[in-house]
Amino acid sequence: MMEEYYVSFIGIWALLTLIVIEAIISIGASRTQKRYVPGTTNPDLGPESFVFRSDRAFKNSLENIIPFLGAALLSILLSMDPVRLSRLVIIYVLARYIYTAVYYSVATRKNPSLRSLFFSIGFIVTIIMLVDIGWYLFN
Repeated sequence: MMEEYYVSFIGIWALLTLIVIEAIISIGASRTQKRYVPGTTNPDLGPESFVFRSDRAFKNSLENIIPFLGAALLSILLSMDPVRLSRLVIIYVLARYIYTAVYYSVATRKNPSLRSLFFSIGFIVTIIMLVDIGWYLFN
């Protein structure tokens, strides 16, 4: 049964790996602050600072992995369509990787920005997964 979800498991692994990489980058960047205090980011920093952007990208990923990971694992436990799930997982993971790359490279206060597009793609995928689960459970 679990072999059907191999692609989804690879996607979940890739997402978790991204978040660990983001943590390492964020920690490394924060240590470059002039007045470094562990666990804090200078509140005077803005999007023009890589320290700020790496911290925000990491925190955003932490906030967004919870509903996505819950939906992905629940879909697997409910034996939902593995092909559809793998496609959704791949789309989500690609969106998060691109989101992170854009956040790291583009310093902007403009909203919506290019990173908003990739955030939205991931968010919509999570909503689709939750709707699929609800449809499965209540029909």
